[in-house]
Amino acid sequence: MNSLWGIVFKKELKDLFRDRKTVIMSVLLPLVLFPLLFGLIGKGVKSTTEKVAKEVKIAYIGEESSFKNFLSSVPNIKIVETKDYQEEVKKGTIYLAVVVEEDFDEKLSQEKMSDIKIIYDSESTNSQTALDVVKDVINTYKDEVVKGRLEKRGIDVSILSPVDVKNEPVNREKAGGGALMLTMLLPLYLIIYAITGPMAAAVDLGAGEKERGTLEPLLTTQASRMQLLFGKLFAITVMGIIGTTSSLTGLYIAFKYSMDFMGDVGLKISIGSLVLIGVTAIILNMIFAAVELAVSIYARSFKEAQTYLSPVTIIGMIVAYGTYMMDVKSASTMMFNIPLANISLIIKEFIIGVYNPMHIVITFVWAIVYIIAAILFARYMFSREEVVFRT
Repeated sequence: MNSLWGIVFKKELKDLFRDRKTVIMSVLLPLVLFPLLFGLIGKGVKSTTEKVAKEVKIAYIGEESSFKNFLSSVPNIKIVETKDYQEEVKKGTIYLAVVVEEDFDEKLSQEKMSDIKIIYDSESTNSQTALDVVKDVINTYKDEVVKGRLEKRGIDVSILSPVDVKNEPVNREKAGGGALMLTMLLPLYLIIYAITGPMAAAVDLGAGEKERGTLEPLLTTQASRMQLLFGKLFAITVMGIIGTTSSLTGLYIAFKYSMDFMGDVGLKISIGSLVLIGVTAIILNMIFAAVELAVSIYARSFKEAQTYLSPVTIIGMIVAYGTYMMDVKSASTMMFNIPLANISLIIKEFIIGVYNPMHIVITFVWAIVYIIAAILFARYMFSREEVVFRT
């Protein structure tokens, strides 16, 4: 770090860490925000589900029937008497209403089709949860009716289940669903964090220095513009990596300790995969750090730089969401030539333990091209007097 760019790097990094807002926004906030956010979501969902499941308040509309008796026998269902059931459902006093047609039992005894209508509130979480509970009860009742009809005819009820389906995953160690969830979420978050992580530092070290009037004195030092550029670039990249690491750590804590409502999402990722994912994250941060620094240098002010960088965020998110549901095992080699999409797909492969040499080479070669192009773009902006002194 004795070279001039190293001195610039240390100086810019110290300046960034002196700014409490940068530390709070880039490091502390992501670390705390995700566990808090998902913790509140998980607690709210769990509380609502438990509350409804404990006592499902419904109205029964129609004559006395075997189905009403069956509903009454379910421990967590409470049948409430009401005059205007539709209004009560809208108010949330009851979660839903079950309406049976006339001569319900008579039609069943004649083995005719009988109708059951469920009135629920599509805008109510409680009503939606109760709907799932009641549907399960109705399905159980239907099975009992069919079972009774078969027994009446002396037919073995096992005829209803000619096939016993047993699920056996190929990857037993990843059968908890964690791998599938992570292949969808991790590439998405890595791209978004690689865009947003370096942004505050890039805006501050480019347009911010213009506004403060500290860029001109820096240009009069012994450091060349390329040395200044690389010093700033690596400082921004480090802040981006710290922000990405902090965000992912917060996300990991949220998934591990706060998201009970999503069930078991645990999985094992090999050390090799983690290293490759880490290298990919660093490359992503370097690409966007260079692009954002170039845009920030071009901008006249802090506010203008933020305006110019908004489309960068949108473009990155569009690509990230474009590969969100894509199954990497069926992705063509051509997909690994598309900017950002190839990085998203290669991360998906690393997560599930697939190491395709051709895909890795194509992706990383393109990544190097992206970095060189981004640095050249930043260098071009930094070398133009009319841009650097543009106010």
